[in-house]
Amino acid sequence: MKNELIIRRLELARDYMNLLDEAGYQLIDMNMVEPFHIEDKRHHSSTIIFEKNEQLFSIRSDWTRSLLNYNENYYLSHRFFGYFGPVVRNYKTFYQAGVELYRPSEHEVLKSIDMHLSFAAGQSDGEFQSIIVNDDKLLDLYIDKYQLDSDIRHLVYEKNISEIRKRLGETHPLYQLMAAKVSDQINLINGEFGDGEIMSFINHLNEYLTKYHMKFIVDLSFRSPQSYYNGFYFQVFLDHDHPLLSGGEYNSNAFGIALNLSDGGLL
Repeated sequence: MKNELIIRRLELARDYMNLLDEAGYQLIDMNMVEPFHIEDKRHHSSTIIFEKNEQLFSIRSDWTRSLLNYNENYYLSHRFFGYFGPVVRNYKTFYQAGVELYRPSEHEVLKSIDMHLSFAAGQSDGEFQSIIVNDDKLLDLYIDKYQLDSDIRHLVYEKNISEIRKRLGETHPLYQLMAAKVSDQINLINGEFGDGEIMSFINHLNEYLTKYHMKFIVDLSFRSPQSYYNGFYFQVFLDHDHPLLSGGEYNSNAFGIALNLSDGGLL
């Protein structure tokens, strides 16, 4: 069984990297040991750090942060990068595959998400069940529009519907949104902010992915899977437990997408 897993991993890496190469991505294969930057610790608290010759180093725990540091240090001319390789978290090795897009247009982000969904569909036996999306700025829009206290954010994240009702009342648009089915939230949000840039992108993504026949869910209580995402983010599920695909916006002008290779993923 172990031999089969190793062969499967190598075949998956070959197929995925060939796909990225054909799509014009710059492939990256970096050393797992890299200089340590203090800002990385905030995003990856499980990073393993050690000292050598009075210099701090870390073992790669996430490709996104490693690629961002690499790009900032060497001022690379490429905007699209792809990777496949190991990371170490909590003293365990995991394999990650994905892409990082710097200064992408909306169409380039949509095209990359579609490319990854098409690849994952060809590598897995099941059909996609759902895609869950959110943008933290949507909740900011509700807070600003209705002059709500900032602590309402935690009630939304906790899905504390009863306390939201107690604080805002049953007729308040935010309570009605949170009390509705998550599959209906996109319509309610469009009623409030459908003309804005945030919902414009989400609606375009919804239209772009109709061919996959999966539930498209906008959920304001959905938290970012990575702490450095600060805009739109998403996860795609084959079942209800394990995301097969994750991604999001970070650093204001970058977008990352990662394939899940374990815990119900492609491997």
